[in-house]
Parts: sequence; C-alpha cells; structure tokens
Amino acid sequence: MSAVTYDVTYAETRNRLTSAFRYLLAFPHLIVLGVWGYVAELLAFLQWFVILFTGRRNEGMWSFQRSYLGYNTRVTSYVSLAFDEPYPNFGSLWRGEPVAFDVGYEAEANRLTNALRLIWMIPALFIAIFLGIAQGVVLFVSWLVIIVTGRQPRGMFDFIARVNRFSFDLSAYGLLMTDVYPWYEGSAPTGVLTPGDGGHRPSFGPSGTVVGGAPLPPPSGPPAG
Repeated sequence: MSAVTYDVTYAETRNRLTSAFRYLLAFPHLIVLGVWGYVAELLAFLQWFVILFTGRRNEGMWSFQRSYLGYNTRVTSYVSLAFDEPYPNFGSLWRGEPVAFDVGYEAEANRLTNALRLIWMIPALFIAIFLGIAQGVVLFVSWLVIIVTGRQPRGMFDFIARVNRFSFDLSAYGLLMTDVYPWYEGSAPTGVLTPGDGGHRPSFGPSGTVVGGAPLPPPSGPPAG
C-alpha cells in the first residue's frame, strides 16, 4: 500500500515581516484551498461508490485529489511558518518551495475499509484534534519567538512538521486516496527524501535544496513513507 511522504527543509533564520503577517499574506491561498478542498471531498463521495462496486479507484478522480493535496502541503507549510520563501505558487505546480510531497496511485482498494471509512477514522480524528490544539499553542509561541529574535527553534519546527505530516496522512485516508491508516510518527521529517513511487514532486538533495519537479524514477525498493 502507498503511504504519503512529506518533508520540508528547516531554516533557523526567519523573516520577521512576512512571519508577522503570515495569515494575511496566505489569505488568497486559503480561499483557493477551501474551494479546491470542497471539490476533492465531492470526488471522495463519488469515489466511495466506485470502490464499493468495483473494488478499484478511479485514477482521474484520484489524480485531481493528489493535485489538491500537493497544493495543500505547500500552503499549510507556509501558513504554519515551516518556510518563508518563496511565496507559494497557486495551483499544482511547485515554484521552488522547500516542501516535498508524494503519494502513489494504487488502483486496488479495500471495499470494507473504504465502505466504513468514516468509522475507521474516528480514533485518528480524536488524535488530530488534540494534536491540532497542541500545534496551535506551539505555533503561536514560535510566531512570537520569530518576531522577537528572527529565528525559529528547531524543536518547535519539528513538532509543527510532524503534526502537518499526520494531517496530510489523515486527509489522504479520508479522501479514499490510500488504505494506509494514518499514524502520528514521533520522528520529525528529515529534510532529505528519497524518491517515492514515480510521481511528480520536488525532491531534496543532500544540502536540503529542492532539486526540481520532474518525474521521479521508479523506486528500487518499497515506497518511502
């Protein structure tokens, strides 16, 4: 089964001005993301019937959701102070944002877990609520620290990134894009990702810089996750 991979490059020195007005700067993206999200949820409703009757995912609907989730990773990372520059691109294409994301398409789907997806998600949703509250507190403190010092503590960044990763796992699971159950991982994103399962996403080089968004080669082993 294919799991979501997510990573973002850490930078200690931060921009006080853009961090201070981050939500205002991100507001246009939040509108686009909200509208796009409603369409992705509608497709998940239709996908539910497709999986129930065929046991397979419709690749066209899945690809639309994947584009939405990739955009979501960049916007959410920007809003949550995970990076400052560049300003995120609107749409599915990266513009040098230091964020990496991947999830592979699998046509075969488990009818039972998809049919009862809302029930299966309940434990993960409770975890997401508590993590979201904790992240909000850490994010506010991190925001204050950046405004005062111009730097972001690594520990705060790591926690914010971990919660973001869990939320993307949960989103993919809720949208029926994958059958991999979302788990909160204690380890933080590393800043260096190995190639995933052949999708379009930027990858990080050893220096932590984004190396482009060309198609990645098929993995030699199990998908990264």
